[in-house]
Amino acid sequence: MTKDGDKPRRGALRADRALMHEEGACLPLRSKHGQCRACAQACPTQALQVNLAVVELSEACIGCGQCVAACPTEALMLPGLQSVFDVRAHRDPSLPDEPPAERPIRVECRKVPPDRLAPGTLVLPCTGALTTGVVLAHEAQGQGLQLVDRGWCQGCEANGRSDAAGHPAQAALETARLWLSAMDVPSHSAIAIEPLPLALRPTTIPEPEAVEPGIGRRSFFRAALERPAGRDRAKPIPMGGDGRAAYPASERRAAPERTRVLQAMRRLAEQAEREVPAEVFATIHVSGDCCDRRMCVALCPTAALTVADNGIGAHLQFDAQRCISCGVCERACPEGALQLTPHRGRSGVHTLISHHRRSCRSCGERYTPHQLADPSDGSSEAPSLCPSCKKSQSFMDDARRQLFGSLN
Repeated sequence: MTKDGDKPRRGALRADRALMHEEGACLPLRSKHGQCRACAQACPTQALQVNLAVVELSEACIGCGQCVAACPTEALMLPGLQSVFDVRAHRDPSLPDEPPAERPIRVECRKVPPDRLAPGTLVLPCTGALTTGVVLAHEAQGQGLQLVDRGWCQGCEANGRSDAAGHPAQAALETARLWLSAMDVPSHSAIAIEPLPLALRPTTIPEPEAVEPGIGRRSFFRAALERPAGRDRAKPIPMGGDGRAAYPASERRAAPERTRVLQAMRRLAEQAEREVPAEVFATIHVSGDCCDRRMCVALCPTAALTVADNGIGAHLQFDAQRCISCGVCERACPEGALQLTPHRGRSGVHTLISHHRRSCRSCGERYTPHQLADPSDGSSEAPSLCPSCKKSQSFMDDARRQLFGSLN
């Protein structure tokens, strides 16, 4: 656990790069079971290295933002992209008087010269930084996105492969279309082919005019140089063998991208008088091997798993709306009792399994009996021992056997 006063916060990964990182939201840094490498896999220049102790950024970072789009918990962020993800800021006040298909928001990359941009264009460092949630949020507002293809992606440093073709936001757009189609909702977002001469394309992604409202580039980089990441806060502590997460439960929160997706899907479903499709929700199956150790609860980064314990019964509850299908719970379970399926779930909070609580006849503490370890606990109401007292009793019995022989 982090020490008091060492709350995880967002800081620059490198003093000479704008990419920000929040340790408390990063799955690999929260526990050894958080095996997420989405950012490193999405990086076109292989600038990110992720391990259990630290996330490192090399000089190869070009500031494209594709790692930000890939991160399931928004642990990574580029200054300026946060305002892009705040879809409400892009709402056109004149929209209700015009058909949505006629007024889509144009989306372009920052390499396009400013004099070639239409008024109101949404500019990203790379259009690959667009997420499915942002697409759906615009659709829910009745205003689609027009992703402009200038024919510059092939050979661009942000593309990763010099021979690759296609729009970098194609995957986000297709996923949004798939979910809209499941509700019989038409999509107003599309790719527009508007080529520009290749000679106009800069070799690198230009720096933004302002990294955040009220913060200029010079101020941001001065602050980063004066306080490089990691120097004024404790380094993350990987999870140990006792089941404690590296960050407290108070740091768990719903994933921003997941929230964007669900809010948009609910609004669109309501407008279409449909249900949000089951493909949007994950499913968790729990076997009888579950013995209420609650490691899955402690390590779930979004608090999708919780326990309702009234002293008599302990009920493992699952909120599919918060689940990001990271698989941490499945990997962390010592008994292998959990099986996660990313799709075909249902919304709402429901109970996965319930355990009857007992009082230990020795210490009086309430505990959950493990049926596999002590079958009599599952059928008898007679007082029994909690795991700690049972271990102590076993130790004392072994000692007496060694000293006095058989206990009979």
